[in-house]
Amino acid sequence: TMIIEDLNDEIKNGMKGEEVAQLDYEQQMATAQKLHDELVAKKLSLENAIAKRSEERGDETADKEANEKDLQGEHDYKKNITPDCDWIIGAFYKRADARKAEMEGLAGAKEFLAGAETEGSALLATKQSPSFD
Repeated sequence: TMIIEDLNDEIKNGMKGEEVAQLDYEQQMATAQKLHDELVAKKLSLENAIAKRSEERGDETADKEANEKDLQGEHDYKKNITPDCDWIIGAFYKRADARKAEMEGLAGAKEFLAGAETEGSALLATKQSPSFD
């Protein structure tokens, strides 16, 4: 009977140990499943973020290309107007002096004509009516 009691105790202890092990296993499986779900959600979140960033990068690349075309256009425009601008800058003072001389000449002519009206009126022939006295 001692052997039977020992066997029954061993069976009871084995069943309690199995029960504890099963509860521990279930708890670890629940923790692992929770971690798995969190990691899957994180993976989806990162994939969405990567897709969004890739789209934004594509938009930025398109904007960059458009800006580079605009910049090239500005450089081409500058290259086209540079000779004219250089000529204007080089001839500015010469043209300013010519305009100044022209203005002085016009002012002198105006003064001459204004003076000729008062002084020259005596020299001008005026129409006189014939007199038969």
